[in-house]
Amino acid sequence: MPPATLPVVGLELVNPIAGTKTVFTATAESTGGEYVEIEITYPPNSAPPPRHIHPAQDELFTVLAGSVRATVGDDDINLTVGDELQVPAGTPHLMGAGDEGATMRWRTSPALRTGEMFCQLWEVARDNDWQPDLMQLFEVIQSYDAEFCLC
Repeated sequence: MPPATLPVVGLELVNPIAGTKTVFTATAESTGGEYVEIEITYPPNSAPPPRHIHPAQDELFTVLAGSVRATVGDDDINLTVGDELQVPAGTPHLMGAGDEGATMRWRTSPALRTGEMFCQLWEVARDNDWQPDLMQLFEVIQSYDAEFCLC
């Protein structure tokens, strides 16, 4: 089922419990499907998502504020303001904010349905008092297998 909230440039998705804010700066529609780009803010020492891959998408992260701890493949990487991290399609990775929190620009190419996935994950959180259980999140992720795969 597609999300009721659709990704558009300028859309802000705020999760008051997780302390995150996602702002769409480019969408599949605005880029002709070439990429989706968000600016995302994480609170200090936020938990990273589980280790995952994007089967057919490359990602480019640019740290705009704070710091980020990442694991890409088998490499642990610390990033600070101005650093960029490229994650090629099919590469296992995870990342989380450091002690100061972090704001990143995050570009995913090609866009596929990544914007819709972000919106649907946000809706599941919103509709469950900002505390969805893992099975609810897994059900969403499972419907976006071209964009996201747990590993």
